[in-house]
Amino acid sequence: MDTKVDAENTPLSRLQRLKKHLLWDDPGDVETLQPHLAERLVKKKELWAFFLFGFGYFAWSNTTGALFQPLLVQQVAREASHLSSDPSKPCPADNADIPDGDRCLVPFGWIMVEPTSYTLLLNVVAVWCTIAVSLGTSAFADHGRSSRKLMIGFCTLLALTTSFMFVGPLKPDLWWTSGLLMVIGLIFNGVTLNFYDAHIPILARHHPTVVRAMVDHGHESREHVEAKVRMATFLSGGASAAGFVGGIAMTILAALILVMIDSSALTLGYCLIMSAIFVLIFMIAYAFLSHQRTSPPIPKDSFMLTFGYVRIGRTLRQVRQLKTMFFYLCAWFVLGDGLSCITNIAVLIAQDQLKVGNSALIFAALLQYFFAGVSMYFWIWLQNHRGVKPKTVVIINACLFGLIPVYCLLGLIDSFPVGLKHKWELYMVASFFGFFIGAIYSSNRVVFSQFIPFGHENELYALFEMANVSSSWIGPLISAAIIESAGIRHVFWFLATQFFIPAVMMIWVDVEKGRLEAIEFYNKEQAAKKNGVSGMDAQDGVFVLDEKEAVKSA
Repeated sequence: MDTKVDAENTPLSRLQRLKKHLLWDDPGDVETLQPHLAERLVKKKELWAFFLFGFGYFAWSNTTGALFQPLLVQQVAREASHLSSDPSKPCPADNADIPDGDRCLVPFGWIMVEPTSYTLLLNVVAVWCTIAVSLGTSAFADHGRSSRKLMIGFCTLLALTTSFMFVGPLKPDLWWTSGLLMVIGLIFNGVTLNFYDAHIPILARHHPTVVRAMVDHGHESREHVEAKVRMATFLSGGASAAGFVGGIAMTILAALILVMIDSSALTLGYCLIMSAIFVLIFMIAYAFLSHQRTSPPIPKDSFMLTFGYVRIGRTLRQVRQLKTMFFYLCAWFVLGDGLSCITNIAVLIAQDQLKVGNSALIFAALLQYFFAGVSMYFWIWLQNHRGVKPKTVVIINACLFGLIPVYCLLGLIDSFPVGLKHKWELYMVASFFGFFIGAIYSSNRVVFSQFIPFGHENELYALFEMANVSSSWIGPLISAAIIESAGIRHVFWFLATQFFIPAVMMIWVDVEKGRLEAIEFYNKEQAAKKNGVSGMDAQDGVFVLDEKEAVKSA
């Protein structure tokens, strides 16, 4: 007996304390907290599964989806293009050899477009297809025991489509397959992201720290709400940081491949195969470590193919009950458009005016991922240890992002020495961009998670992603019109508004009001179910929400 006591009181070494913090679960939590839940508490290995998946998946999204895929498709389209003056003649490899007034064109459906426009139009198609598929599958994943399987399945399809994009540069007659596979891959990417983001409120709700705050202080207590916000911040920020570190690793691997072989489109295809393998490795780790949580069953009278669309339609009809969430989505719609558009414009200026090559763009991407990964620890520390609210972080970052287009507008002054006129400025802007990009996405997810009624995580995160991706074609379209009429640098006037307007809008967002609206929405839904009415068609009846019972109903 004394030996056992002595063993328990023996001080742990630094390595043992680290292992305990990272790997060991407190057995006392099961005894004291598990009786208050129907679902099991979150374990350390489940958190590791979440972060490892983020490491591999976000590495693909930040690197391959944002840089390597568009580069490959544009390069393949350029090699397959023909002169507008004589469609029988291929375009010269060197732009300087193109006759004055002539253009290189490729077919997009029944129209002829330039290679850069071809890539842009493919993104537009991918956006709308992603919205259709995400809305159809998201609500389905909020029921039964399918969300984990669906995410793994879509991520596997994402890796497979990516790995076959090398066919385009390998077989010039099949150059169009690269664009088709990019669209399909982006669809799978959007759906996978939706399922992944929906982990955040679910894991936060079942984490021992949050459950303990609920048991000790009550589900309506400030301590419980703050515990959930801190845990959601940790999960969202940690996933973003892991993704940026993974992006650095993947970019370095791709750079080594390009250096050892060459920078041709076929070599970019090899880089895509590497990225697919990278994603699959960490997805397999997630599959072994993760735990499938149970959600309410799908109603018996529902048709599988239309259930998701019917459910999201009902939610949208009741959106007046979630006014804060809807207003926040409007602000995110504008902000997300600015974030996606400013990257494209910066790359176009770098290629067109600064004449930088692929190696310089890859180095700029490395700088962005490095500063993004490092900065996430700073922003998480600021929120969890200095009490800065996630909404405040979003507003600060949006305003700081607005300084990027303001700085680039200085380039309109011919006598001014800076304003994205030199290669070193590209690296500086990429570093500045990276320092804030992770925090703004992470904090946005945390704020939005507080507006989600229980049981609608996947469904409403699909709406959140839809607000982001559905706007990603508006900015490029307006930018293209400005470029044609005034020049590419004048686009930054428009982009500045894309950051400062949503920053002002978010000042008026009342997070506590949005959280109470979500609780009331859930109460009405449960009241309607008890009265035999279709859940989201209910207008009357409010039950007092007991979060313990809400969790048990999962």
